[in-house]
Amino acid sequence: MLIQEVSTYYDLLGIKKTATQAEIKQSFRKLALRYHPDKNRNSEESKKKFLQIVEAYEVLSDEMSRKNYDNSSIYISYGSLHKREWTPPADFEYIYSYEQIKQKYRRHNSMGGMWDISENASVGMWKATIILFGSLGIIAIFILLLG
Repeated sequence: MLIQEVSTYYDLLGIKKTATQAEIKQSFRKLALRYHPDKNRNSEESKKKFLQIVEAYEVLSDEMSRKNYDNSSIYISYGSLHKREWTPPADFEYIYSYEQIKQKYRRHNSMGGMWDISENASVGMWKATIILFGSLGIIAIFILLLG
């Protein structure tokens, strides 16, 4: 099962309470890419998990909100006791679209990554690769016929 009950936003993002903003952002990106509904065939479970991740990120990535969260006597956990109702931002669909998250991730991780080969490759690159392998095949056949 994808969704687990967690006690804090820190647990949800898999980080320590002393995590830096960079660690929070890195964990969010990794989890958001993993559980994004567009990547998981719009699975309801992945959508719920993704919304949990976004909620945790929205609270912990803002210093004031994080301070309020840390100072509250009861941690807010998605799906259990809520001291307040979290509302996604108005531009939620744009900010947290799969394409936007991939672009942000790609910007900070220009070498390697899961999209490096297929999504960064242009049609011309694929044609050149096919021509190269075809040429190598013809040369191999020619060598075999002469040998």
